[in-house]
Amino acid sequence: MAFSMPFNSVLVSLSGYFAGVRRAFKTSVTRISAMFVQIFLTCTFLYVFPSTNLDTVCTYLIMANTISCVLEFIFTYILYLSDSKKYLSRHSNDNYFKKIIRIAFPVAITSYIRSGLNTIKQLLIPFSLEKYEPSCEKALSQYGLINGMTMPILMFPCIIITSCANLLIPEFARYNLKKDFSRMNQVIAFIFKLALFFSICIIGIFLTFTEEISFFIYHNLEISNFLALLSPLVILIYLDKIIDAMLRGLDKQVGVMFCNIFDLVSTITLIYILVPIFGIYGYITVIAISELLNFTISLIQLYKVTHFEFDFISYALVPFVLVIATKLLFDAIDNYIEYEFNFVLLKIVIFIGVYVFLLITFNVIKFLKERKIVVI
Repeated sequence: MAFSMPFNSVLVSLSGYFAGVRRAFKTSVTRISAMFVQIFLTCTFLYVFPSTNLDTVCTYLIMANTISCVLEFIFTYILYLSDSKKYLSRHSNDNYFKKIIRIAFPVAITSYIRSGLNTIKQLLIPFSLEKYEPSCEKALSQYGLINGMTMPILMFPCIIITSCANLLIPEFARYNLKKDFSRMNQVIAFIFKLALFFSICIIGIFLTFTEEISFFIYHNLEISNFLALLSPLVILIYLDKIIDAMLRGLDKQVGVMFCNIFDLVSTITLIYILVPIFGIYGYITVIAISELLNFTISLIQLYKVTHFEFDFISYALVPFVLVIATKLLFDAIDNYIEYEFNFVLLKIVIFIGVYVFLLITFNVIKFLKERKIVVI
């Protein structure tokens, strides 16, 4: 894995370049191709050189990952050379070293601090749970249910949000450079509306089909209660991803990192106090407080820079009420668990359709008719 680290580092820089010049599709193509190569190599190693030794199997996985990473770097670098010949001027006298250091150095320092605090946090959680639970095995099991099983489900739809958020960074950097705050505020309002509609719909799906989702993914209903308790946090988590991307585009990345550090310090303190007293539900409370704190601080930072105006009541509260109404309707019609995957998928599609229909009926998504807003 150490061999692939230099290639990964350069790949991150090249991906940033293509995102900045609005040609992110090129890195997307190479990334998808690398994934297929990794899958092909993994299957080939396991089929041609079968082994029951766990160490050998892990070695095959790492080799496939490393080879695909090197190939991805080669293809991406070739695309960069081709792109730079067309669009970059070789006679520029601008010295970007100081500008890069001004951003990279404080971000690196705060990242190291954040990584250290995050390590302390991850070590403290099972230790605090052991103080509440008489059995160490049960404490670690509950910790695994939250971090290893529930949170990945909540974060999976966030892939769409993260991909869109990364594209916002160069856009907001351009708006900031031109001091085009009017256009910036239009885009903020538009993205917030889309993100709220999406995240609230995801909350409704998780709340309505909690047990079905738990069964199909893990064949275990034990996490269904945790999934139901944590699903309302989706709206905070997804919006926070978008706000962080906007702040980075506005050259406020250091403030974002300090916000994350403050959040980690607060979280560690709350874990030390609440988890030994309330156990796993104390940990869930800590997660909720942490996400609310992080979102609030990030939103305040964005408002201080842009002074945007947004009607959270119309575009957050009303859709949330509508999605709860959709959930109650489904619960009244269908109050039993269905273990047929295709049928459950059909019900989720119908759920989304009913939710969108209610949004249109109550005239909540009227902004989509505005021609002045251009989707990035």
